Amino acid sequence: MNNISVHMRICSTTVSDSDVESRQAAAKSLATSWGKDRTTSSIVSTSADIALALGGDGIPSSALGEKIQAVIQAKSPSYLYEERPLDVGVCAGMAMVSVLDSPFNLQGWSTADVYATALWSALSYQPVLNADRRENLRREVLTASFDRCSIAANKAREREEVPDPSEIDITINDDNEVTQNVNSALLNTVEALRRNAVLDREELDFLWWVQLGRSRLLHKQWSSMNEPVRLIAAGIEGARLLRRLPCEIHREMILRTQDHDQKLDLSELLEEISEERAELSAAFVKSTITTHPTVFPLLYALTTGEVDTVGGALKRSVSEWGERALLEATFSRLISQGTGKI
Repeated sequence: MNNISVHMRICSTTVSDSDVESRQAAAKSLATSWGKDRTTSSIVSTSADIALALGGDGIPSSALGEKIQAVIQAKSPSYLYEERPLDVGVCAGMAMVSVLDSPFNLQGWSTADVYATALWSALSYQPVLNADRRENLRREVLTASFDRCSIAANKAREREEVPDPSEIDITINDDNEVTQNVNSALLNTVEALRRNAVLDREELDFLWWVQLGRSRLLHKQWSSMNEPVRLIAAGIEGARLLRRLPCEIHREMILRTQDHDQKLDLSELLEEISEERAELSAAFVKSTITTHPTVFPLLYALTTGEVDTVGGALKRSVSEWGERALLEATFSRLISQGTGKI
């Protein structure tokens, strides 16, 4: 929240103390409200709306604009978001930076982790803005999202120290009734062993797949594919083995066969993988992707063949497309298979 007075200069060159105070109060209120959301689809929708307000022309969706208008009007009753739409991005961005700074949940996937992943995917796909002040705000939220995802992915894979079982107490009274605490005495030990085993299995499955040298999805050797197909397929296929968000080591393994790393826009990429597109798009659930095309732009293009006119026109290295395939496919799988229930 400390930067809100700086970012308010996006909206006007003259900013009053009351303007800053009302927007700061609105951002705090939004952070509290959004931080309590436990519905994954709602979190992803909110993230997509925030990314829209931070990028492009800065005009927010009506849903986000009206929500932020309502909280600003608690301090500034005359405010209308249609007259000052850039205020929406400032309040939403600062609120989200606050949400992303919340404590990590080592046992699962927290609300902040879902926001971070959706925002990282959507914002990293957007073109850089020419307006420096708006780009600084967009970049601050993007950096906070990326940092949150990176730390969360690593922390989620830290093995727990397995505690010794508690003292077991079994008693038999005069009526031969037995009381015991076996379950509770062993619970923490068993849970730690179980969690560590799941993480070990993910690691082993991923490493065996890497050593295989063959795509299980396309049923051919990696060496027989052109580079765009190889890296996109590896990202989508590798995502099927992950139980949490990908770490840097997973991205490095996906790109292990990188060679020429040419730059392609989205249309050119689809042309390169046209023969395998149907098989690749069959590897993930479509409902979440088609509902949120700005969060899953690559998978949406693979599913529909449609290319957006903004981010899709940018030429990106094939390695970046491969990393994006891994991120989007992992995120969509976690949502569809229930890991995203928080």
